Order: sequence, then structure tokens, then C-alpha cells
Amino acid sequence: MKTIESLIEKLGVEFEDKSFLDVALLHRSYSSAHQIEKDNERLEFLGDSILNACVSDIIFRRFPEKDEGDLTKIRARLVSRKALRVWGNRLGLSDYIQVSDKMKDHISTNQTHIVENAMEAIVGAIYLDRGYEVTYAFVENYMKNQDFHKIVDFKSHLQELSVEIFGNLPEYKVLAEEGPAHRRKFKVAVLVNDKVSGKGKGNSKKEAEQAAAEKAYKKISEDR
Repeated sequence: MKTIESLIEKLGVEFEDKSFLDVALLHRSYSSAHQIEKDNERLEFLGDSILNACVSDIIFRRFPEKDEGDLTKIRARLVSRKALRVWGNRLGLSDYIQVSDKMKDHISTNQTHIVENAMEAIVGAIYLDRGYEVTYAFVENYMKNQDFHKIVDFKSHLQELSVEIFGNLPEYKVLAEEGPAHRRKFKVAVLVNDKVSGKGKGNSKKEAEQAAAEKAYKKISEDR
């Protein structure tokens, strides 16, 4: 079991009371086996609500053109079990969560959700210890690692907008390809109504097209 100090360093949050984090890492199986009254389930409940609030605020500002339905879908992806598991695995949470001996072999399985639940509990612990502002910054930092082009299909949105306004489809052109075959970089421009409306870069042609489509979609939406 790694020290909690190494996890705190990974989290990038200075705790005033580390006991909150200690509890966030206590799975009920461990508490039951060692007759400890506390476990991380209450913090998980709190963290779930705080995480949803932070993510809602961030994407509300990030996507001013999106309606309620689209924002709900984006948030659902960002706070899903899969997303939380990836977040927790990046932090190596399985090395810090305390579980009973019987549960050790199941800590990282999708069925138990131990890592995902602990991730929510950690958000709750940060909130109780440092307040909303620090928690928001913590969640915002996590969001910086999210590829929104995989969450939001800007190419589809741009196509619908282009047809609605101009009656024609966007056209994508590769401007440049750089780097070795195993590490190519693409630069793409998207033309809407025969005018360059956005340019984007990416590690694949598809990724670059999505980046260009996002810029074009936002520009055209703002100019309407």
C-alpha cells in the first residue's frame, strides 16, 4: 500500500485535514472486517453531487451554443462509470483504497465499481476540507484531459447548421501532413459555403476535422 502523501501529490490538492481523504479510501469491506464505524459511502454520495455540479458549470460555459439535451449527454459521458474508472486508474487509486482481503482481487473490476466510487468520495473529501472553489479547480483540471471531440460530434452539428443556413454541405481539405508514419500530424481546413470557416490540427485526419468543425460551428453560430 502506497503512502497517502504520494496520492495527495498526484491529486494536486493540499489537504488541511487528511482524515477526510483517509475515509474516502475506506471501502466498506475493509471497515466491516476491521470493525471501523466509517466507510467512504457517505462521501461518495456527496462527491457525486458536487462532481455533477462542477461538470455542469464547466460545460455550460464551455458550450454556450448547446441546449439542455446536448449538455445532459455531455455531462453523462464525463461523469460516467467508465470516465471515473479511467480517472481513478490514472491516479493509481487501486494502490491506495483499503479493502478486505477477499475484495483485493476485485478492486479494479467493472462489476464492483470500487475505484469509481472512491473517485467520487475523493471529490467529496476535497469539498469538505477545502470548499467548492478548490474542488472546482480540481475537477476543471481533470476536464482539461478530456477529448471533447470524442464526446461532441461537431462535424454532424456543423453539417446540420450548414444545410440549414446555406443549403449545402461543409467540405474538408487536408492542408498539411507532418511527422513519421507512426506519429502523423494533420492540419485540416473546413469550407462552409465555399469559405474557410475553421482550421484544426490532430493526430489523425478525423481528429483534425473535428477540431476544424468545432471552430467553424462556433464561428457561424455566433455570427447568425
